[in-house]
Amino acid sequence: MDNKNLLANTYYTMVSNHRESQLFFSALQLDIFSYLDEEISIEELADRTNYNMRNLKLLLNALAAIHLIDKHQDKYVNTIEGQKYLSKASTSYLGESILFRNVMMSLDNIENRVRFGPDNTITEHNQGQKVYDFAKLAKVCIPEIYLWRIEPLIALMNKIYQDTEPSKILDLGGGSGAMGIELCKIFPNAKGVIFEGPKVSLVAEDLVSKNNLNSRITIQEGDFIKDDIGNGYDIIIASGIIDFAKDHLDNFIKKLYDALNKNGIIYLITHGFSEDYLEPSETVLGWLSSHLDGLDLLLPDKVIQDSMTDRGFRLYKQDKSGNLSIKVYQK
Repeated sequence: MDNKNLLANTYYTMVSNHRESQLFFSALQLDIFSYLDEEISIEELADRTNYNMRNLKLLLNALAAIHLIDKHQDKYVNTIEGQKYLSKASTSYLGESILFRNVMMSLDNIENRVRFGPDNTITEHNQGQKVYDFAKLAKVCIPEIYLWRIEPLIALMNKIYQDTEPSKILDLGGGSGAMGIELCKIFPNAKGVIFEGPKVSLVAEDLVSKNNLNSRITIQEGDFIKDDIGNGYDIIIASGIIDFAKDHLDNFIKKLYDALNKNGIIYLITHGFSEDYLEPSETVLGWLSSHLDGLDLLLPDKVIQDSMTDRGFRLYKQDKSGNLSIKVYQK
């Protein structure tokens, strides 16, 4: 195939990929995967769901054709991955989070947003709460936190604190507080603080209670950019929040510095943006919808790193987790 045809084929592959995505999201909306933990016939599945048997069979065959489920003779069943992540019976179920993010990052009506521009009220205030439902986001993304963020956090903190233990931990803008909660589990003498807005703090309170840590973890409500966040911390977790301080970056980083004990550390997760905002491509696309709406939040990693070191932080360690950039700074 010549280069011209290869290029044209790339375009049509994108069309096919879009259809596969549509199929996947529809199957999640219909909760198909929750019925397929064991092999099931089309007749039984139609009876259990009350869906139209003819079109249900077409849907299942299409899912099997793109290998999202398996078909054995006349019965259908989840793949191993589907059973783990797409069935509501699984403790690792990601379906609700995937559907939420699909809506949150949707590029529907992109043509009009480009033609007529952003929402002026969003542009004027440049605040994430004008665009995002942070309380819903915190709740539905708990499985994501445990899938991608907990393990590297625990591994690193165990390495740093081999011979000692932190006494006070802050999960700043921590959403559900899962990261702070898990740190308090591995450091049984540590006290924890989860700092969040009033609506999101309810999600954190619920998760703290479920983990029986009410006596060791307190919830502090407020605006982490404007309000006092406390002091005397050995560890501050700042996961995916520093972009929201873009208009007050130097003051925010000073606040972090002042809140830490000597030799205290910041566990900072950012989006890893290049200075030209072209990488990582998945994250560029993920933020595009909110930026079309009027937000202007993203900070290149170099800008963040320069501001941290200018304030007096020393870069202790850096790593990657998927598209996320993990940096640990020490005071």
